[in-house]
Amino acid sequence: MNNNNIILSTKNLNKKFKLGGKVVEAVKDITVSFNSSSLTSIVGKSGSGKSTLLNLLGSLERPDSGEINFEGKNIVKLSDKKLIDYRRKSVGFVFQFFNLIPNLTAIENVMLPMEFVKLNKGKRIKKAKELLKKVDIEEDRFYHTPLKLSGGQQQRVAIARALANDPKIILADEPTG
Repeated sequence: MNNNNIILSTKNLNKKFKLGGKVVEAVKDITVSFNSSSLTSIVGKSGSGKSTLLNLLGSLERPDSGEINFEGKNIVKLSDKKLIDYRRKSVGFVFQFFNLIPNLTAIENVMLPMEFVKLNKGKRIKKAKELLKKVDIEEDRFYHTPLKLSGGQQQRVAIARALANDPKIILADEPTG
């Protein structure tokens, strides 16, 4: 792997959880690198730590030990405020269960992340429409809430939302269902 193209990497990453009085090592001593402009899949059995690893990479959780380097900078050492900035500007998430806001329409769900980077409403609407079209959501579905969309449509709305702020990386948990 060419070190010049590494956008995200981990070194000796560890995360444990207590589950019913038992300690579970969800992520144990993981060292891995991801190149920019590449597609990487993490595969494993259910419960093997894939989702935990994605949450760590996206800074939704903090590791117990180890490093997570984004563009050469160890994000584990960043303040909570800087981690929020990292998530807003650099990471797009597609969650396993999509995590769409139920009382928002498809277009509002896609526009939501853009509000946090202070994009004006007109630009948010325009970009959200472009992204929804790009993922094959018909215009007559833009103003439907998630419960009125099929599972596949909800997934595509979640993908459009993940792309909303032009992230440098996309983290997708179970992207094919």
